[in-house]
Amino acid sequence: MTQTLEQIRSTLAAMGNHSHTTEKFQNDLMKAARSYAGEGNILVEVGCFRGGLTAQFAAIGKELNQHLHVIDIDPGYMEVARQSVEATTGTENVTFHLCDLATFAQKAGKGANISLALIDGDHFYNGVVADIRALLSMEPKPYGVAFHDYSLRYATPEGKDIRVDRAIRDTLGHDFPHVQIGEISRPGGPLRTEPGQDGHFHEVGASEGVLVELRNLATNA
Repeated sequence: MTQTLEQIRSTLAAMGNHSHTTEKFQNDLMKAARSYAGEGNILVEVGCFRGGLTAQFAAIGKELNQHLHVIDIDPGYMEVARQSVEATTGTENVTFHLCDLATFAQKAGKGANISLALIDGDHFYNGVVADIRALLSMEPKPYGVAFHDYSLRYATPEGKDIRVDRAIRDTLGHDFPHVQIGEISRPGGPLRTEPGQDGHFHEVGASEGVLVELRNLATNA
């Protein structure tokens, strides 16, 4: 039986599969899904981790009569995400794809009318650029695209190329039209602003995520 979003979050927290996004990001994303429901009949999630957002997307999809396609290259994460969905909403309106976004765009996603896609997989510069190019190759273009970890930074050498924001600007234009979603990084806020043990932090004053109306952007380009 489908649970409410609040019940889903509680269930996933008990399972250890909660979303590693802020509650504001989750709420903003679900609001966007509702707002764009008339622009397509498919939701897409790229990068499922443990299913903390996957289950919520599945629930919103049922509410809006939309099918959710989940894309990830890690079979372990995908199996845990599947368990998260099965424990909350059921998988009747969900299809899992063990591949990258470019492969999905060329095969299962060909001709898909996507109302909203979430890009939250590979955060390295080249990975984000590859995902954006895959989105731009689709026809029709996804209407809305949300990117998580726009403000994510790493203070370690191996993480220097984790720059979602730079990849988007270099691909869609420096002044690309967008809406900030999620938290704005600030001292004392829910986003870490100083490097922790693993070196990650969020740039102060930057947003957790951004939302782009890609179909309109591509049309006006």
